Amino acid sequence: MVERESIGIQEVDSMIEGGIPYGSIIGLSGPPGVGKSIFSLHFLLEGARKGQKCVYINLEEPRRNVDNMINSFSFAEEFLEYEKKGLIVIKCYSYPEYEKIHQELLQKIKDDKKIKRLVIDSFNCFFSSIDNPHSLAVNVNVRKLINSSFYQLRKRSITALLVLEKHDNLMYSFDYNIPYLVDGIIKLDFLDLGTIERRIFIPKMRWTNQYKESKPYEIGKNGIEMIPEE
Repeated sequence: MVERESIGIQEVDSMIEGGIPYGSIIGLSGPPGVGKSIFSLHFLLEGARKGQKCVYINLEEPRRNVDNMINSFSFAEEFLEYEKKGLIVIKCYSYPEYEKIHQELLQKIKDDKKIKRLVIDSFNCFFSSIDNPHSLAVNVNVRKLINSSFYQLRKRSITALLVLEKHDNLMYSFDYNIPYLVDGIIKLDFLDLGTIERRIFIPKMRWTNQYKESKPYEIGKNGIEMIPEE
């Protein structure tokens, strides 16, 4: 039987036989405004509740913006209390800063045996900083970097959630085979039907008989809230 890690949203866990396979690397994709970072907070909070040390690396927002996001939800006090206890660690970097220290940071994560969950938000920063994404040499180097990072995470059996920002601009469409390299993909998206209808779909999850259809959700005071279907 596959050991699983709860995401912290019961209805989503039920779509993947109870949770994400332990030690897997999952891509969380979707356009802006669908709640990918909020989804990540649920994942981190659930880990902390289980006594797991969780690391959140944000490569797009300063800490004050992350705090504003956390404080928008009913679980803010609990989340920040776990941070005080050291069960949730939040690191915010610009990409140039992260580029300089990512190997050292991954080594620290690898060496800290207490760390069980990792979120990188957004993993696209590996790509958007590249001057010439069409270059074969750049493609090879980035793939080596990604493969090396994934190898280190899998070696330590860290369950990782990589936020992948979906852009309409083709300049940001280079995914370096990420959908093939990750163990699962969770897609958050929305339909514009006069009102915004957000939906979650799980097209890939290794070692799992995942739910084959999408389900509706909304973003409320409690974060990601699934909408009961009639």
